[in-house]
Amino acid sequence: MHRTSQQAATGSGGATRAPHRGWGAWLVAALTCLGLAGCGGGGGGGGGGGADGSVATSSNYGVVRVTVKDSFGAAVAGAAVLGPQGTLNTDVLGTTLVVIHLPDVTANLKVSRDTFADKTVVATSVTGQVSDLSVTLDRATSAAGGSLTSRSGVLPTVANAGQQMTFEIELVVVDGDSRPIGNLGAANFLLRPCTPDPANTRIDCVRSAVAGADVAYTPATSAPEAAQLIAGLPARPYAAALLLDQSGSIVQSDPTGARLFSTKAFLGGLGVGDHALLAAFAGNPGAMIPTSPLTVYGPFRDQASASSYFPTLDALAAQVGGNTPLYASLDSVRQQLAADATLPVGIAKAVVVFTDGADTSCASPDACRASRDQSIRLANQDQVRIFTIGLSTGVDIAALGELASQTGGAMLYADTADQLLPLYGSVGKLLSLSLPTYRLRWTVQATAPGAFASGNTLLGRVQVTTGSKTFDIPLIVGIP
Repeated sequence: MHRTSQQAATGSGGATRAPHRGWGAWLVAALTCLGLAGCGGGGGGGGGGGADGSVATSSNYGVVRVTVKDSFGAAVAGAAVLGPQGTLNTDVLGTTLVVIHLPDVTANLKVSRDTFADKTVVATSVTGQVSDLSVTLDRATSAAGGSLTSRSGVLPTVANAGQQMTFEIELVVVDGDSRPIGNLGAANFLLRPCTPDPANTRIDCVRSAVAGADVAYTPATSAPEAAQLIAGLPARPYAAALLLDQSGSIVQSDPTGARLFSTKAFLGGLGVGDHALLAAFAGNPGAMIPTSPLTVYGPFRDQASASSYFPTLDALAAQVGGNTPLYASLDSVRQQLAADATLPVGIAKAVVVFTDGADTSCASPDACRASRDQSIRLANQDQVRIFTIGLSTGVDIAALGELASQTGGAMLYADTADQLLPLYGSVGKLLSLSLPTYRLRWTVQATAPGAFASGNTLLGRVQVTTGSKTFDIPLIVGIP
């Protein structure tokens, strides 16, 4: 369970009396539907709403208005509140009404929502009044990770004989609170054998530099031949442009806005001297962001002003729609980042891209690849590293991996939204070069000669076990 400093200061219970002027009529209508007011059944003695919004009913029940928020104070819509009347769901403002019958004065409520940790609270009613109960839900989190070619700057080993290859890769492993896990050994990392999926049009195992069939491979040993924990370097300031995918598929992959919450956590964790810029992308038809295909919410913000982005992030929750113009948006943001004269001279620059899919605006796979190659070339030319955060199985691992590995960044991956917050929490340390990583070495054998020829690319997945948790980290290795 993840807690922020703001959350620790936020109360999560305690009903208080409130006059509630202006919604007495609505309340009476709600109680009438429950058979408690103005109908002689259940409530007994009629009822009504006074001019001040008070409830003139019998003394048989009280009403508690439950408001559910996250730890940044944003409303949690669709939360299930299990109480005396069964399960009620919160509205877009995060609220719902709970009726408590006498002689009971209090009731236990279980509040839950996907991607949040369940919470049980006590609701206290006041006869003939509406009481307020504020509930803060914590985001559910779980261990996660990512891969990179080299955070330390030391080039990895890649040696191949066409059908057999030895390679090194660095992995990031963090717990649910974004803390690096530093006590793992070789047995905690298992490279999965790779067999192409005939139902998948994408390359699964080995991609050829020219058009060709995918090739299966198996590791000589599942556990790495060598495993070394690489200590983090002294932190250095950075300027990061955060680029959020707001295309229509986000409704299914991130229905509760975990990416927006996680972005707030990232902004709240900026260090002294760090700077961040917020941008969102989505293409027509159906795009909902203010300016399609890209909206940049400038200027750069520092540690003291980063939280001023929070209202913008809240608004993005309802601005989902359209397709995914990934490369064009990335190029535009990278260009603005590289040309920004307000940033300190010599500061490290990066674009952090979140997406749940692939670029859907390309005319063909070859056109996508050409656009990606151009994005990589221009990023290296401008000395801008690209960090990618992918959510769901629909992510184009090869594309996100190449963007990251070929620009000195990292590819972070979440199977579920529960892993997003830990990943966003680790990005800052990756950007500042202060996050420890594991350098691992494997040897793999392909099923066909020439599979590991120069210019080809190996794709794979490492199963990571930390305590009782097991998850996969995708990797990508370019073959020189």
